[in-house]
Amino acid sequence: MDICFLISTYNRQESCQRLVDGLQGLGHIVVVNDGSDYVINGCEQYIHRPHMGRSGYFVIVNLLWSHRGRYKYYMMLPDDFVICESQIKQAVELWESISDPQKICLNLYADRIGCSCWTNFIPIEKETVWHTQWVDMCFLCEDRFFKEVPQISMPFVYRGFGRSSGVGAYISRRLNKKKYNMYQVKESLVDIQEEHHNTQMHRMDNAGTHKRSRRWSSQV
Repeated sequence: MDICFLISTYNRQESCQRLVDGLQGLGHIVVVNDGSDYVINGCEQYIHRPHMGRSGYFVIVNLLWSHRGRYKYYMMLPDDFVICESQIKQAVELWESISDPQKICLNLYADRIGCSCWTNFIPIEKETVWHTQWVDMCFLCEDRFFKEVPQISMPFVYRGFGRSSGVGAYISRRLNKKKYNMYQVKESLVDIQEEHHNTQMHRMDNAGTHKRSRRWSSQV
């Protein structure tokens, strides 16, 4: 399948490696490591130093997206999830079945169902998906997504998001303002790993600071 998997990782070597192992032969895999001292095998990997944490997560995402290449589909995946070939095919089929010229992305994780999130839009239930107008960092999209969100510039946005990065909110509000439509699956097409229950993004010692570095990473 003509697809690129985009993964950021921090302090989760084992779960990220399991995710990447399960993606072998299914598409191109790009991983950006946010300053952790481990290598993920079987992918194109970049290591950013120093560690940026949640306040600098947007820098990690920008770096990841800059190495995405040219593919028909892109799938953003957290390093504590896994997805199999049948789930990937189902996600693509579901995406293609959405008859909407303004569709921009499909959230692959079924959480916060029916909740208004970041854009004050009340989700609308469709036949096969939810129309939500929000997206978090586990989604399927095409290249148009990146043309509409080419760079995330959000140090000024981060304040007020507490222990969250604010990246999902930034993306959702930008695309909503541009009148694009964001959708969500009714049943998850990804599975969570045990490490998901031990959050890294929300840890108090993972605040980080985007001011610490202006350098991009080296390739492994």
